[in-house]
Amino acid sequence: MKKVLSLVLCHLSLAALALAAAAAEPQTNAVSMTLAQASERALGTDQSIAIALAETQKAKLLTWGAATRMGPQLTGNAGYTAPERDITSPTGPVLVSTKSANISLVQPLLDLSVFAAYRAGKLTIEEARLGYRSAVRNILFGVTQAYYDVLKQQSVVAVSEQTLRLAREQLGLAERRYSVGVAVKTDALRARVQAEQAHRDLIDAQNALQLARTVLGNVLNLGADREIAVSDPPWHAPSKETFEALEKVAFERREDFLAGKLAINEREEEHNVVRAQYGPRLVGTFSYGWIDPETQSVKNDFWNAGVAVQMPFFTGGQREVDLKRTTIETSEAKLRQESLEKSIQEDVRAAWLNLHALEQSLAALRAQLDAAEENYKNLQSQYRAGTATSLDVMTALNDLNSARKDLMTQTYDYQIGLQNLERVTGVFQDPLVEKLKTP
Repeated sequence: MKKVLSLVLCHLSLAALALAAAAAEPQTNAVSMTLAQASERALGTDQSIAIALAETQKAKLLTWGAATRMGPQLTGNAGYTAPERDITSPTGPVLVSTKSANISLVQPLLDLSVFAAYRAGKLTIEEARLGYRSAVRNILFGVTQAYYDVLKQQSVVAVSEQTLRLAREQLGLAERRYSVGVAVKTDALRARVQAEQAHRDLIDAQNALQLARTVLGNVLNLGADREIAVSDPPWHAPSKETFEALEKVAFERREDFLAGKLAINEREEEHNVVRAQYGPRLVGTFSYGWIDPETQSVKNDFWNAGVAVQMPFFTGGQREVDLKRTTIETSEAKLRQESLEKSIQEDVRAAWLNLHALEQSLAALRAQLDAAEENYKNLQSQYRAGTATSLDVMTALNDLNSARKDLMTQTYDYQIGLQNLERVTGVFQDPLVEKLKTP
């Protein structure tokens, strides 16, 4: 409990520093946005989500395509024969041209491949739906990462500004002590070097912050030149689940894992479609013909109807090729699923271990920062009294600067780590994903 309370207090102090740094910067052409608002905007503007939605719409066409195999086929033909000499005419040889037309209707009555094709289409629809949900989660996590990166860089800028202020104070003190002859010139020169280095670090931190804002603006389709004012989201509660429990949740909830299972069944149904092509096909036929002039062998206004059984004995080997292809594709789908299962185990393990490492690291960094602050204050007082050198103070300031930066960055890394653990287990932003209208 003390550990969590310490982390919360640390988080609040970091938030105050980050807000102070943000308030100190000019916010021209800026838009204020919370993480929840950024996530909502991403759902409506991100191209990857729109592509995943289009894939679900394409998948729905497959069941219609399977149904069309049982649809009627209506064809028409027309012909014209150039004038020819007809020597059988009673009046002697004459030139005769022939005009003809024919309309044919074929209605499939039985096609064994329809059922497997329809089942394959339904599986593809469900696979696309799961892919859509997975894309939504990944995009939302990308927004979260970009958002926290801006917060992290704001904190680094705040620390760099504090370090520069302290370095300039030390520079002023060293120059005053040198001017009255109680310190050597080396002290003043070292202090100036430290101040200039702190100034360079601040410039780098400001550039990194600007880049982070650009990335967030592009992720949200606001444009690279649009600055976004961010604020700290609510503190994310630590996970208390064991690795085994989290792994079980991942296999039950991860959309890519569930889609992989469907992909195997889909390939098997496609294999069944090819196998069904070896079976007979029953069709009903109707045709009507017109010819002018009619002949003894071909009458005008002639129609016929019937039922035919089509048995494809040989189709040039295409069925055999398709059968082999679908067999290989089914094996590939099973291998991909096995590989994905191992990858999920590794993802969950890595996220879980990273989170526990960050928890322990934060406690150590808090203690390190307390020691660095006390050491800097003591050495600064000793330098004023003439019992410490400028080098000692500069070393202590570097230690203090590193401790502050490390604590701030790892505090935000810890928050991202908590949410990354939810991502790899398939429950990240569950309320928002469930609320989203799934096609």
